[in-house]
Amino acid sequence: MPNETRDISSVDSDSFPYIFEKDVTIPLKSSTGRVRCNVYRPKPKDGEKFPVLVTYGPYGKDIPYSDFHPKSFSEVNPEHKSTHSAWETPDPKFWTDHGYTVVRVDERGLGQSPGLLDTMSRGTSEAFFDAVEWCTDQPWSTGK
Repeated sequence: MPNETRDISSVDSDSFPYIFEKDVTIPLKSSTGRVRCNVYRPKPKDGEKFPVLVTYGPYGKDIPYSDFHPKSFSEVNPEHKSTHSAWETPDPKFWTDHGYTVVRVDERGLGQSPGLLDTMSRGTSEAFFDAVEWCTDQPWSTGK
């Protein structure tokens, strides 16, 4: 019998200039299962909502860019570097400072997303679609 999938999410509203939600579960509509994401959002004023930049990929949402590819990271504009910088994704500090929420999703079968890794498949595309749709339905999202 497979292990039960637990809620492992956490929220940090104090340590960064943005709200950091780690390992948030996104249920998949197109197939059974779920994926997990990190959400970085500006601190709202009076119910303020924000547009969302969504990434979905195989590089691991929790692996610091500076560890993943140090030489490349050293060449990035300092304005686009932060504690949560990751390979080939928008930098949360830069984009939350400019009024966007950043959602970084671990591809199925990688990082904290359970399942079978099948990069570039129809299932991967459908899971990314489900993640985008999930973002539009969140109370902090403008739907864009």
